[in-house]
Amino acid sequence: MEHFELRALIFDMDGVLIDSEPMHFQAFQKFFEGHGLDYTAEQNALYLGRKDMEIAAELINQFALKMSAAEVVEQKEEIFQKLVRSNAIPREGVIETLKKAKALNVDSAVASSATMPSIKLIVDTLSLNDFFHNLTSGDEVRHGKPAPDVFLLAAERMRVDPQHCLVIEDTEAGVEAAKAAGMKVVAIPCEATKHQLHRRADLKVDSLLELNLQEWVRNWSAATP
Repeated sequence: MEHFELRALIFDMDGVLIDSEPMHFQAFQKFFEGHGLDYTAEQNALYLGRKDMEIAAELINQFALKMSAAEVVEQKEEIFQKLVRSNAIPREGVIETLKKAKALNVDSAVASSATMPSIKLIVDTLSLNDFFHNLTSGDEVRHGKPAPDVFLLAAERMRVDPQHCLVIEDTEAGVEAAKAAGMKVVAIPCEATKHQLHRRADLKVDSLLELNLQEWVRNWSAATP
């Protein structure tokens, strides 16, 4: 058993704060439709949790697109943001968990592979601005998940050692990134990631409502995976 002291809560965004994975898929699908191409759910499943710029670079090669990764992301983001504005609903337990963290004096942040405009749009649309200490985008770091970069940057901005951070994730790549950062991680799969195993997560639950932050603050002990 190992000792853990919770000082900061770091949320992934897509699939955690909001069930936005289907919207990302729809946005890429509509983008490709505009270019006379098909983009399937099977193809999309390969990219869950990764940075849009990395995804775009691979899709350009796969579909032989005559455009830059930045152009692909810009066009996809425009479609995605329209979908968010009309479909944004927080996942079950998000508001309750953020309120509890605030009451326990545990700072919260977002560390997502998404672009910063998307992060800001979703946080603003869900009226969550007052809960977060900072927002960190995968575009601000060199390596996307499963590398730990985005989580380490979020912790640095919060001035909290990684070993005192608890990450909330829905993807396998996100769980691996959190563990690589030396952080604890709770996996809460969304519909798009429920098929993933999340073997290295310290805890796996179906909803944020099942997460007892009070236990973690009380120097919660967990078996090392």
